[in-house]
Amino acid sequence: MPTLEEINSQVSKIQGLHRLLVRKEIKELPDILWDNEQIENIIVGVYNNSNGVLVATGKRLIFIDKGLFSLKVEDFPYDKISSIQYEVGWMFGKLTIFSSGNKAVIEKISTGQTKTFAEWLRARISSDTKNNISASQQLQSQKYQEDGDVISKLEKLAKLKKQGILTQDEFETQKSKLLGL
Repeated sequence: MPTLEEINSQVSKIQGLHRLLVRKEIKELPDILWDNEQIENIIVGVYNNSNGVLVATGKRLIFIDKGLFSLKVEDFPYDKISSIQYEVGWMFGKLTIFSSGNKAVIEKISTGQTKTFAEWLRARISSDTKNNISASQQLQSQKYQEDGDVISKLEKLAKLKKQGILTQDEFETQKSKLLGL
């Protein structure tokens, strides 16, 4: 888990964040973040009548409310988020996250941060989706190539058997090896 010093270093790079407003929640992050989880963005808001922060890491969104005698934490993995919606008003904005059939509404976000964070989050989720699709396509392509390679090798074995270079037993042994039997 990252140390408080590492977390403070990451948080200091986030523009527009009033660190005094999130000091209590930041102190809780060493116990909340996973190994090698990096903070990418933070906004302050209200979720389920609780004042707190929405922390975006490389893996998930985490809402943290460190009350006087309690700690509330809820996370939203990026791969479970289906949609992002936001509204901006004169002073405050609202971010709605649709995740796994549920809806989380974070309100009273600074108007200037609402749109910026929502668009950043959309781009983040979009790039994750593209990366997952790309990895899936690569695996399918690799499997297709492997299947094609096995077929061509089987055809060569059959040709060698037909030419009398391989006996029936040798052919069956090599065929079993190719098919992993």
